Parts: sequence; C-alpha cells; structure tokens
Amino acid sequence: MSQDRIPDGPRLGERLRRLRLDRGMTQEDLGAATSISVRTISDLERGVSCPRISTIRLLAQALRLTEDQRQEFNRLARIQRDRTARRPYPYPVPGPRTEAYA
Repeated sequence: MSQDRIPDGPRLGERLRRLRLDRGMTQEDLGAATSISVRTISDLERGVSCPRISTIRLLAQALRLTEDQRQEFNRLARIQRDRTARRPYPYPVPGPRTEAYA
C-alpha cells in the first residue's frame, strides 16, 4: 500500500514533530504519555495518517499546549482531514467490469 504524503500546505505532522522535539520528547516518550503507539505518532509526523479528534486532544494535553497552540493544532488537523477526504482511492474498486468478478 502506498503511503503518499498529503498535498502541499501547512502540515500537522511537521508541527507535531517540532512541538515534540521542543519539549525534548522522543516518539516513545510521547507514546507513553498518550497511550498512542509509536507507529501512529510516526505516521502522523510523516503525514501518512489522519488523526482522530480524540488523538489530537491526547497529543495537545501531553505536549502541554497553550490555548493558541491548541487552536492552531486543531486547525491543522482539520486541514489534514479535509485533504485526506478528497484523496482519490488509489486502487480500482472491484465491480462488474474488473477481473475480480471474472
């Protein structure tokens, strides 16, 4: 499965990584503080995953974001969700004209 980055523009993953590093945290530290897997944190930072609202809240709490930072973090998450929702499905969907039904 291809894990393409989300199109150009502000990126939640880049912001998440910067905030984490500014606080001297590893992905493992952040995972332990949030009960989010290191794989998920890595996927979020690389822009190949779109976070749930509950995930954003956990990350914001663990990173001790100010209200302004939380709003910016939420704004970037909405942008990423919107971009992800508009991505075309990368594989053909089986239908009556595909080999899956031959």
